[in-house]
Order: sequence, then structure tokens, then C-alpha cells
Amino acid sequence: MLTLATKPALALAYFAYFGVLGLFVPYFGLFLDGRGLSSAQIGLLLALVTATRIVGPALWGTLADKTARPLSIMRFGAIIAILAWCSSFVDAGFWPLLAGFALFSFFWTAILPQLEVCTFHALNDDAGAYSRIRTSGSVGYIILVLLGGYLFQRFGSEFMPATALLFLGLLLLSLFKLPPLPKLSASQQVHLSWRQLFKSKVLWLFMGAALMLQMSFAPYYGFFTLYCRDLGYSGTVTGLLIGVAVAAEIVAFYFAGRILGRFRLGHLLAACYGLTALRWLIVAYLGDQPLVLAASMLLHAGSFAIAHSGAMQFIQQFFPKAQRGRGQAFYAGIIYGGGGAIGAYIAGISWRDGAGASATFTLAALAAAIAMLLALSLPRTMPRADDKAANINTP
Repeated sequence: MLTLATKPALALAYFAYFGVLGLFVPYFGLFLDGRGLSSAQIGLLLALVTATRIVGPALWGTLADKTARPLSIMRFGAIIAILAWCSSFVDAGFWPLLAGFALFSFFWTAILPQLEVCTFHALNDDAGAYSRIRTSGSVGYIILVLLGGYLFQRFGSEFMPATALLFLGLLLLSLFKLPPLPKLSASQQVHLSWRQLFKSKVLWLFMGAALMLQMSFAPYYGFFTLYCRDLGYSGTVTGLLIGVAVAAEIVAFYFAGRILGRFRLGHLLAACYGLTALRWLIVAYLGDQPLVLAASMLLHAGSFAIAHSGAMQFIQQFFPKAQRGRGQAFYAGIIYGGGGAIGAYIAGISWRDGAGASATFTLAALAAAIAMLLALSLPRTMPRADDKAANINTP
């Protein structure tokens, strides 16, 4: 039987997980459009599916922390997600499609937060090593984005169900190759009450900024491929544009550990969020210029890779080791779930079948600018989980 060392097994898990997202994120809107859904229905479906990520991560994170079995939680979630994904093979209208993807999304949320916890634990909280392993996820993403562009151009949007199912199977296989986590020592069993944690002004500033950033990404995740189609770009060109963004992301992830070690986290996050605002303005008003649009995709290095690495560093420092599963789940639920749902719903209303594209990306730029202002309010020194509880509320 094939066995893998810890780092290759983690890299394979990230590769497969984000490979699935490489199909789902850029081409899901086209898939729904191909099934005859209106932009309002697409926005509602994306919002409701994303909303399941608010409840899901908290449930799975609590179960993982209480049972100390994050691998079992991930494997169970992957199995049910695969079964739910099979509903995409049947074209039975809007409501069955909504139910199937809501179920898929709910169990999908059992995977990534616990994978992040397992990775940091296996790497002894080495942010640089994490970023290099996380790069394999970006590689999987870009491969599937480019492959998806080709498959879409040749076979249409119905290429998605079978292609995604193959990588869902690879993900499940990779999860069964991960080694179990050792039990925490007595010194690592320290808990802070959620009341203590939620009293922290630093936590609310960080989460508020991250929430606004995620809201700003909603038009990109839900409508960018449709936007490119309306501007006259082919499926292959659209795939290449997204590929430029992910290529920049890969390079940034590889060097993220060094970058995080050289700059103050609040200022670094603010710079990333400010560049994101600029990026959405370029997409809104210069999207018909291919070279300018391609150049704007390079800003994904800061918008996502460095911003995400910084967020992971904050969570690993802020939450005690025994509560990191729930800390990751809280971040995934509130930020990716709540921010994604709110952003998708607003984008679905403002998009107006493409007529409101520029206004929608302008709103996204405004949200990113607000995130930048919140990040600038973060303190010079971030609180750490091993500090006294009283110190966690430092403004």
C-alpha cells in the first residue's frame, strides 16, 4: 500500500482540495448560467450555498476539538461532499440544484479548517514551511483553471460535474494518507473562554478587515468569467487571465514566510487590502484592455496569498493550540461564509445580467478600502495565545 511522508501527504491534500476549487470558483457561474439560471438566481444560490459555510465550520471545528479527531472529521466530510456533488449530474431545475450544492458546501466546510490545523501542528507553527506546502494548493488550482478553460471551450459548461468528481476522489484518497495528530501535552491544553476571546478589540478589528476583503472578492468569484465573456474574451483567454493571478499567488506563497518576518502585520495587511481596491477599480473600468487586465491579476499576490498567510499567522498566534480548530472554523465561517454570502447577495443584485458590472466592482473596491483602514488600526505587536488572558484585549 502506498505510504507518504507527512509533507508530501499534506501537499497532495492541498493540491486536490484547491484543484476542485480551480473548477468550482471560476466556472461555477458559467455552469449555472448554462443551466438557464438568471443572474439573480445565481447570486441567491451562491449566497445560500456560501451561507452554509457560516454554520458548517463552527460545527466541524467544535467536533474536531472535542473529539481530537480532525482527520476523521475531514474524511467524513469529503465522503458526504462527494455524494452531494453527484446531484450536479442531473438537470432538475433550480431548487434541486440549490439543495444539492447547499449539502455539498456544508460538508465541504469540514475539510480546510482542520487541514490548516493539522498542517501547522505537523510543521511546529513554521509559517514559512506552511506557505511552501500551501503553494501546492495554488498549483492544483492553476492547473484546473487552465484545464477548465480548455474543457469549457470544447465541451461547454457541462464538463464540470465529471471533472470535479475525479479530483474529489483524489482529495478523499489524499486524506486517507495523512498521519494522525499526536495528543496535546498538558501545557498545550490551555483554553481561554470565548468571552475572553471575543472581548478583544484586536480580534474584532482583524475580523472586520478580513470580512470586508472577502466581501470584495464576491464579484470576482461569482461573475468574473461571465464578465470576461461579455467583454469578448474566449474561455481560453479567461483561463489564462485567472492563471496569471494564481501564478503570482504561487510565487507570493513561496516567499510569504520571509515577507511576514520583515514587516509589521497590520501594515502588511493594509497594503494588501489597498492593492485589492486598486485591482477592482482596474477590472471595473479598464477590463476591456487585455494587457491592463492581465497586469491587474498580478495583484492577486497581495490580495490573496500574502493576505491569507498573514491571516493564518494571526490565528495561530491569537488562539491557544487546543482551540485552533475552532479558531480556524470561526475564521472560515465568519469570513469566508459570512463575507462571501453577503458579498454574493449584493453582487447578484447589483450585477443586473452584466449591465451593472462596473458598479459592482466599484463597490468591491470600496469594501477593500474599508478593510485597509481597519487593518491600519491594528496594534504594532499582536497578542499571542501564550500571553496572560488580560493582555489579549490590548488595543
